Amino acid sequence: MMQNKVYILADIREVSAEDYGLYLDPRRTRRYGPLFKRALVTALKAMKESDIEQPDAIINGTALGCVADSEALLRGLAEEGESVSMPTHFMQSTHNTVAALIALYTHNHGYNCTYSQGNVSFECALMDAFLQLKMGHIRTSYVSYNDVITAELQHNMAETGAQLGVSDESRGLILSVENNGRALQELVDVRVWHDSKGDHAEIKTVPICD
Repeated sequence: MMQNKVYILADIREVSAEDYGLYLDPRRTRRYGPLFKRALVTALKAMKESDIEQPDAIINGTALGCVADSEALLRGLAEEGESVSMPTHFMQSTHNTVAALIALYTHNHGYNCTYSQGNVSFECALMDAFLQLKMGHIRTSYVSYNDVITAELQHNMAETGAQLGVSDESRGLILSVENNGRALQELVDVRVWHDSKGDHAEIKTVPICD
């Protein structure tokens, strides 16, 4: 069976303060926290650079989810009890909020999924997109990784000696089965596995040959 090639058309790892002004509508995003704004700017920048503004899928990987909103919600419940009214924090506290937010902001009605698999969350999201693209189920996909490490979380981890194994960052890729002249690399394989030492992942890419 013939399988599609998969190309990386955009790979956004950092966004600047100027990017926020370029890509975000302040009226629509006034209630968004730092993670949501960073994730959204990363997505919009990747879509613009790749010239793929409506990917067939939006797939996000996150180890911690929207931890800042989860902390705020739990703090409110602890201090004020179950009668506390915090609808924004409640709605934004789930792990799949980021992928849903990107879809809502861009009016995207395609496949939308979130993977929360610890330190291999991004690779799991990438593998999902890779397999669907290879098999021809979709032709384009936005794949992202979004996590934030709050001061409270850092403090708790330091006190307990626990290791997070995740980074405070946003990353966004646009994948396509077609090279529209913007391809950065060809994605040839994504592997995720577990052994006695934990979870592991490997991403294989090759340069684009002229």
